[in-house]
Order: sequence, then C-alpha cells, then structure tokens
Amino acid sequence: MRRTLGIVGVVATLLLVAGAWRTNMPNSNPVLQGAWTVTSWEVDGESVTAPQPGLIVFTETHYTMMYVDVAQPRPRYAGEEMTDAEVMAAYITFTANSGRYEVNGSELTTRAYVAKDPNYMADWPENTETYTFRLEGETLHLQWPSDWPDGRSGTFTKVEGQPVPW
Repeated sequence: MRRTLGIVGVVATLLLVAGAWRTNMPNSNPVLQGAWTVTSWEVDGESVTAPQPGLIVFTETHYTMMYVDVAQPRPRYAGEEMTDAEVMAAYITFTANSGRYEVNGSELTTRAYVAKDPNYMADWPENTETYTFRLEGETLHLQWPSDWPDGRSGTFTKVEGQPVPW
C-alpha cells in the first residue's frame, strides 16, 4: 500500500511540475501559428506592392524569418563561383533569423538563436526585437521596431488555404 501511495505521489508531483513548466512557456498566439508570405512592404514611406520573396513561420514557441528586403530581384552571379562583390550584394539584401517568440497583446517579441548577422546572433539570449502586429483574418500586418532605420512594415498572407506563390 505504501509503495502504491509513493508511486501515486511521484506521478502527481511529475504532473504538477509538467503543468507548471507548461504555464511558464512563452506566451504564444495560436492564430499566428503557421506560414506567412510577404505580400507588401512599406520602407522609408514608400510602398513595395510586388515584393521579393519573404516567409515567416511560427510554431507554438518558435519562429523563423527569411526575406529579401529590396524591391528588385537579387542579381544572379555570372561565373561558377561568386565574386566578393556578388557575395556582398547577395548578403546585404537578405535577412534570416530564427529562435523563440512571445506575444503580449499586440506586441510580438522575437529572440534570435541563429541569424545571418553574426553580431545579432552573438547577443543571444539578449537579442530581442519587439514588433507591433495586427491580424485581419488571413492577413498579418507587422510593424518593425521604431529604432529600425527605414521605418519598415510588412503585410503577410497566411499560406494555409491560400495559393502559394511558388
């Protein structure tokens, strides 16, 4: 009988700990979960309505963000290997980072675990960015932090149930 009570006690304790761990997980937003493709940008006050590819994916606790942040297609390189100038042109026009995220009201805070930018990645876990977002059905409006130099905002469409551009 004591052994049974001991086992029940251990199981109950494990369930309580698991429940507490679960409630201490970052606050996510189930509506954000899924894949979102960029449909427009506003940069430096100018609209880009035919943007280059961009994709944000949210799971329950993690995100990945990759996009080409210029209006024109990135130039293809000419030879078998990229020149230093071609590498720089490809690198400078592309953003990529992934990590954890939290939602608090209309604020989305990301914490990049891995990023294209080594300085940004090196600041883990203090490298947060807080965006403002608004959802309208299958459309996500995302305003980049106010300290970004170009005043960037973007509109994204949820991929699920939508025609995929690729």
